[in-house]
Amino acid sequence: MIKQIFYTLSLISFILISLEGTGSTKKNSKQSKPRVIVTTDGEIDDKTSFMRFLLYSNEFDIEGLVYGNSKWQRHGHGVVWMQNMIDEYEKIRPNLEKHLSGYPSAEALKKVVFAGNMEEKNLHFMGPLETEGARHIIRVLLDEDPRPIWVQAWGGTNTIAQVLAILTRDYSPQQQEKAINKIKIFAIADQDDTSEWIRENFPKLFYIRSHQFTALNYQHEGHPYSNHPIFDEEWTTKNVKENHGEYGRLYAQKYFSEGDSPAFFHLIGNGLRADENPAYGGWGGRFETKNGYQYFDTEDDGDGLKPQWRWLIDIQNDFAARMNWTIKDYEKANHYPVIKINQKENITEKSGKSLTIDSSKSTDPDYDKLSYNWYFYPGPSSIKNIPEIRNPDESKISFTLPEVDKEGDLHLILEVKDSGEPALKKYKRIIITVQP
Repeated sequence: MIKQIFYTLSLISFILISLEGTGSTKKNSKQSKPRVIVTTDGEIDDKTSFMRFLLYSNEFDIEGLVYGNSKWQRHGHGVVWMQNMIDEYEKIRPNLEKHLSGYPSAEALKKVVFAGNMEEKNLHFMGPLETEGARHIIRVLLDEDPRPIWVQAWGGTNTIAQVLAILTRDYSPQQQEKAINKIKIFAIADQDDTSEWIRENFPKLFYIRSHQFTALNYQHEGHPYSNHPIFDEEWTTKNVKENHGEYGRLYAQKYFSEGDSPAFFHLIGNGLRADENPAYGGWGGRFETKNGYQYFDTEDDGDGLKPQWRWLIDIQNDFAARMNWTIKDYEKANHYPVIKINQKENITEKSGKSLTIDSSKSTDPDYDKLSYNWYFYPGPSSIKNIPEIRNPDESKISFTLPEVDKEGDLHLILEVKDSGEPALKKYKRIIITVQP
């Protein structure tokens, strides 16, 4: 009886936290959730990415799911596989809702499924090709919701290019400006010739191109986790494909190799704030810009893949936990710790000042033990004279800001990990502006 009361109180507490933090009401949703349109060519790794994407669908307002093609899948891969997967998702959605709120219904998702360019002859076509997918993207770009639209290119960008061509041909300069200011493209590589055309002809359109996704390829030998168990068939079998019902069996690959997942990893609300600026870095990688609009891969510590591979263990543990949510009741699964600190996320202070930051009021809905890891992230920090953190593995830290001749910033990261199985992390990024 005591155990039952314990878990009941835990569940109530967690639901209240979830309602506050994830924006389960429509009003809060518009304030906190990124709007997303996915375009996909339906390769096998797109299908495994989509299967994972649905487990995170509570994180987004999904405005479009568009079939397309690429140089790897010149005819696309059919126009029913997403609907079929959504049907299976609907069966496990009630169980997901036991753990976090805000998962969209199958009906809502199917309403935004459309076909974009699927013809090989138009693979590299930049003109105003009329497709249902292109017209839907335009409707969303020109609606009255002011939030940005994150258009993810898991395959080629030709449907997106055709959207821009239609806008240029058929719409007023004011409408074109509205759409250009609203769209944010996250493209996995250049999978047809239209991607370069977009960047050349729309230089002030927000565009991220990622090649760091190769760190998620099991065949890649370029980083410390290349031979980690997360890439083994055994890990995928245990944590995804077996003992997780029919939904687990949808995972089409034997191993972790999802080249397209970074496009939505970038937007998951895990506390890293990567969606605010691609140069910050997060689960989708880290990127730099020369013109303030177009972003390309950058390095951490001289390693071009480290901005992606540094998060891989956390990413896979998170996936395993959400897979457990598809079959387990609340009290038998693990859930995210809740970070609370005694500072704002953006701080401005004078150089030489000593700071103390306290996260000891952080909690865990499952009452797991929490561990702490504080560090400065040099890559996005403009100040390279990194302070020494006292007690970086405790809930309360202190450090002294460096002396600077001109204003700069430091990115302080807090990782809070619980002792559950699999262990889950949340983060807090504190950006400290240091003035002379």
